[in-house]
Amino acid sequence: MKQIYDVIVMGGGPAGIMAALACGKLGVSTLLIEKNGFLGGAATASVLGPISPFHYKDEQVINGIPQEFMDRLVQEDGSTGHMKTLDPYGSGDSLGFYDREKYKYVAAEMLCEMGVEILYHSMLESVDCQDYQVTGLTVISKGGDRMHFQCHVIVDATGDGDVAVRAGENYVLGDERDHKMSPSSAMFEMANVDTDKVFRYIQENPEDFEFLSDIVPMREFSPRFRQHYFVGQGFKKLVKQAVDAGELVFGRDSVIVLNGIHPGSMHFNATRTCGYNETNVTERTLCELDGRRQINSVSEFMIKYVPGFENAYVSVTNSEIGVRETRHIEGCYTLTGQDAYEGRKFEDVVSRGYFPIDLHNPDGKEGYGNGGVWKVPKDTFDIPYRCLVPRHIDGIVLAGRCISGTSEAHGSYRTQGGIMGIGQAAGVAAALCAKNGVQPREQDYKEIQETLIGLGASVFRDEKKTEEEKAQGRKMAQDYIRDHEGNLITRPEILKTYED
Repeated sequence: MKQIYDVIVMGGGPAGIMAALACGKLGVSTLLIEKNGFLGGAATASVLGPISPFHYKDEQVINGIPQEFMDRLVQEDGSTGHMKTLDPYGSGDSLGFYDREKYKYVAAEMLCEMGVEILYHSMLESVDCQDYQVTGLTVISKGGDRMHFQCHVIVDATGDGDVAVRAGENYVLGDERDHKMSPSSAMFEMANVDTDKVFRYIQENPEDFEFLSDIVPMREFSPRFRQHYFVGQGFKKLVKQAVDAGELVFGRDSVIVLNGIHPGSMHFNATRTCGYNETNVTERTLCELDGRRQINSVSEFMIKYVPGFENAYVSVTNSEIGVRETRHIEGCYTLTGQDAYEGRKFEDVVSRGYFPIDLHNPDGKEGYGNGGVWKVPKDTFDIPYRCLVPRHIDGIVLAGRCISGTSEAHGSYRTQGGIMGIGQAAGVAAALCAKNGVQPREQDYKEIQETLIGLGASVFRDEKKTEEEKAQGRKMAQDYIRDHEGNLITRPEILKTYED
């Protein structure tokens, strides 16, 4: 491998993949370094469910390279593409179901096609930083070999901001006041499920669920994935029976289920591990142990108590805990929860946020915490370039959930669709810095915006396109409701909103 690159992307999760693809498209020499032997980060290693929305009320907010990736997944029989939730509460406006093994394959193939070099099984050991400027890094392999690389810019897509922290940048762990963090989750799937029977149980017991929604296909996809898609959180009566009997111990008070992409499978985001600092390896180990115990407890509960799971079994578990929140690196601007909620716009916008502010309870089982936060922004909000630029350190562009924002703002932009958009912007910024021979804080944001638009990114709202997308989304929902009359779980009051 070469020793000198224009850009090094540290971390091969959704943000890192998009950043490296952007660099490859723009023709700069790029190395992507990943600790695992595959790409995807939390999307694959942590067994995330569907890709969170690219949409805000049917407007597609995330576009460009992330959409190219989704299209390629569909083409390779690895995804349904984006599907519309009839009731967005709890899930967001759309969900993109995907096969994790195809995700790994497609991401690697697209990067190789773009000329990006990939180095697996390598962990960050140290960062070269002098006079507040990063010029390279050293990684260490499983076998103990050390490899040193130099570059013009590093994209920190580690999730935890490891590169920026090693370089000496300031950060906030969790929320600013108490440093509490949104809990992590150990996600898993079960196979050999009679999903029709599960659906009928939900239909017959709607009062036992906190939220319910049918999920509407929006495009053609592989027939191997055809099934009735739905999501529901509840089973509260059965959960209470099992908890009272001492047969269920987990970090929530209800269970959320939704389809896996393959018929006869169901995905579980149904565990919660509270009070751990996942940047500390000892605490992270305890968190992993806690999560796996909860997986066993929840899955055995489903088999014993829930109709449709009588012959089911655990088919997939996470290889690492799904971490929601750790460090927020200090940038040249810190995005706030109020910025997100009010839908604020910024002159140096490079990506847009849209997902509800989703804060899980850091202390216990009930609700989303801090008063039960699921707060839909008044409009899409801008993510300024300054949030991607560390406040004191040159040579780094931040990508993904470690950008500069408060815990509340992070509760919105941290989802997979959001960090894909941020990753795309970080990659464009890094590539332009390398081409122009400037540091990230010196790079003209207007050139970043123009380049992103050239790649198809929705940096600014296209009013005409938005109206067309909203009209299409409403019509497809209406058609689906008509075609499935009497066989839906979405609440009647929500269905009425789709009536003309």
